[in-house]
Amino acid sequence: MSGVYLHVKAILLPALFMIVLATTLPAQTCREVVRDASGRIVQTIERQKQNGGTERAVIRDASGRITGTATTQASGGSTTQTQYRDASGRLTGSATTNAASSGHSRTTYRDASGRVAGSASTNRFGSTGTQTRFRDSSGRFAGSETTSGNGTMIATRRDGSGRVTGNSTGSGACATRTRVPLPPTGAKK
Repeated sequence: MSGVYLHVKAILLPALFMIVLATTLPAQTCREVVRDASGRIVQTIERQKQNGGTERAVIRDASGRITGTATTQASGGSTTQTQYRDASGRLTGSATTNAASSGHSRTTYRDASGRVAGSASTNRFGSTGTQTRFRDSSGRFAGSETTSGNGTMIATRRDGSGRVTGNSTGSGACATRTRVPLPPTGAKK
């Protein structure tokens, strides 16, 4: 009897582990599909939460080739640091995000040389919505991104004149996770 029990246990435990693994991993992953104003897919962004709270995003073009990565990690308190790299691993820029308890956050973007390249100010509204306003290095308004969704994230991007330039839809943990917005030029690369 004990031999049968051990045999069944040996079969069921790995299967149970795989089921638990399959149900927990997607919750840590966000897949975002980025479209331009005409609805064509121009980019996909896959964000994966890793050990220690680090998040790594892999950015692909419409044909699936990796064009870059973004790695975000906490640097103390409510501050996070993001590094952007191209497909070959070269540093292309960085971002520092400071979040306030009110749901407001401010992001400063820098180029690879450390010069300020722009900024973003994000405000939360409701339980899942955010609005981000981008400014260029001289402080001029450069566009916005509004996100909403419960279970599925929907984001609409506009240029400085208010025209819709594209949208994103995200599945997985996209709607429940605060994300560092990519610079407005990110979708054009």
